Amino acid sequence: MTKIAVVECPRDAWQGLREFIPTKQKVSHIKKLANCGFHTIDAGSFVSPRAMPQMADAKELFGAIESIRSETETKVLCIVASEGGARRACEFNFIDAWGYPFSVSEEFQLRNSRKNIKNGLEDLKRVKEIADRQGANLVVYLSMAFGNPYGEEYHLDIVHERLAMAQDVGVDLISLSDTTGEGTTERVIELCQFMSEFALVPWGVHMHSTYEDAIIKTKAAISAGCTRIDTALRGFGGCPYAADTLVGNMPTEKVLSAIEGMEDYTHQLNPLNIESAYNSALNVFGGKH
Repeated sequence: MTKIAVVECPRDAWQGLREFIPTKQKVSHIKKLANCGFHTIDAGSFVSPRAMPQMADAKELFGAIESIRSETETKVLCIVASEGGARRACEFNFIDAWGYPFSVSEEFQLRNSRKNIKNGLEDLKRVKEIADRQGANLVVYLSMAFGNPYGEEYHLDIVHERLAMAQDVGVDLISLSDTTGEGTTERVIELCQFMSEFALVPWGVHMHSTYEDAIIKTKAAISAGCTRIDTALRGFGGCPYAADTLVGNMPTEKVLSAIEGMEDYTHQLNPLNIESAYNSALNVFGGKH
């Protein structure tokens, strides 16, 4: 049986909310997630509080969840969108991996980081040097890997070019990010087959989807060679740049149902603890905007 690594992303679920979630509530939710058996938890990000007010408590948050690494096998990931963010992450030696967004779309790179592709690549190189000294794995999220809403040119050759750039830097893992929900089932299959052929490092997908399409997209990705999928319970969150407000993260419960419905694939999550974490997610995110 092939085990699918399921990565839970509470950070992506709450990052765009205007109403601030108290740090203690975030910590409590993350600890419930850690009991579920997730491969990794994407817990927070070191970014400008002006750009992302929900992340203003990153230092306090990570200081409170260090016990996860000593009490469970679940890994902890944080997002660092710049060299400065990487330096702030260095304060926490227990964080296993740093995620860096590097876009297939020049327009999105500018909107998301105020850097063009060339400057973003140079920043990525500096972040990699810091990650190596810290002993943290570096995960590059290829943002807009499934297309973009800006009318920019898009084809697999551009994805291949960005993939090569990231691999030349020496990143440890690539995650294809369907930032604004552009990925059709056919494109999911095409890109996962492409990664199976050309990726020189482990890889996964961070897809956004409507709730109803999540199962078919999950099965499409797995059938085309993907063994790592990012999720969020109930599909909460997603990219603020998505035009369709119904597009959110891949719902954890739908992804697990898809895996359980496929022969030769499994996951290691505890169903009872998932139910408890699901209720926690409803409490944390329900009614918040």
